[in-house]
Amino acid sequence: MTGRIAIVTGASSGIGEGIATAFGAEGATVVLGGRRPAELDRVAAAVTAAGGKALALPGDVRQEADILKLFETVKNTFGRLDVLVNNAGITAHKPIDEMSLEYWNDVLAVNLTAPFLATREAVKMMKAQKPQGGRIITMGSVSQKTPRPDSLAYTATKHALHGLTHQVTRDGRAYGVVASIIHAGSTLSGFTRQTVGAVAKAGPGPTPQQYVMAASDVARIAVLMATLPDEVNLFEATILPNQMPSFIDRG
Repeated sequence: MTGRIAIVTGASSGIGEGIATAFGAEGATVVLGGRRPAELDRVAAAVTAAGGKALALPGDVRQEADILKLFETVKNTFGRLDVLVNNAGITAHKPIDEMSLEYWNDVLAVNLTAPFLATREAVKMMKAQKPQGGRIITMGSVSQKTPRPDSLAYTATKHALHGLTHQVTRDGRAYGVVASIIHAGSTLSGFTRQTVGAVAKAGPGPTPQQYVMAASDVARIAVLMATLPDEVNLFEATILPNQMPSFIDRG
């Protein structure tokens, strides 16, 4: 990925940090989006230490103006965009009968509207630049395969992201834009700390079913997607702990 420009949203921790660092190790210049400036600076240092270059651009993906500023800065600074990773997202666990419209809209704003806005801006750049084209990688979830209990808003957004990816990779053929989606299972992040407990590190848990993947495991898939030949697309990848209760035996 030497010489290539990548944007990673939600890059201040978890899977976003893992992907940004892995891209850096491949020689990419990685633009880091997220709401926590201090954490973005820490990740930027890790990207640089891995062998890449980094630019931290704090912002809130729920705000269209912040997304527009992110892409404008990339265009003005680097002149092109080769890879977008739509990683920013939030988890959501609430029974449908307790879910307010405000709650629903908050989840959609981060998990669906923000990836739409970022994808729209990425397509604009990738379509206009010479040579045309680029990669758009979006983080889905195994919940798109089989949902967890009381996760309607989250699951709906992950299904929608799968559809968004399918449509973009179909429409993008005309100008070299390739879209892919990663459906990840239990991975060390703020999500796992909330749902599994006080997880301090990736690896085995109290039972085989509680194994937690490292962000670097998922990042390897993102690197593969980003570095395939222009004519080849790994459209969808599902990665999860082998014994995780998941779409294989959930429900």
